[in-house]
Amino acid sequence: MEVISLRLQYMDIWLRVYYENTPHTEPREREFGRLLKQCFRQGLPKDLYDKLHQFNRDRVKAIHGYLVGLIAYDQLATVVLESDGLSEELTEFVLLNAGEAVTEAFAAQHHNRGDAVYPVQSLIAHLRSGAFI
Repeated sequence: MEVISLRLQYMDIWLRVYYENTPHTEPREREFGRLLKQCFRQGLPKDLYDKLHQFNRDRVKAIHGYLVGLIAYDQLATVVLESDGLSEELTEFVLLNAGEAVTEAFAAQHHNRGDAVYPVQSLIAHLRSGAFI
């Protein structure tokens, strides 16, 4: 259950980063499923959306189903295995498709509170190395 919950939290933060760094007019949703739909409308690819949507359905069934006895503890491993690599896939997509590239004019540009600078190439290399949980 911890792996499922941690993956959800990790995916949620990257969906937030994606949403906030793509043009939008409506406020960001807080609930994962609704945020996921917003991100799909913002350009999240259908195949990635489908995988994340399935993970969310499996997560709800696993965590809430376990609490009420609809799923056995050993069946939770299936949700973990089926979502393996999904966090990395989402992160790589967001890093490559949201925000703006830092240029030599960076120091003279206006920056908002909370802006972040990521070393994209090294982060992607790390994601692809398999050293990620």
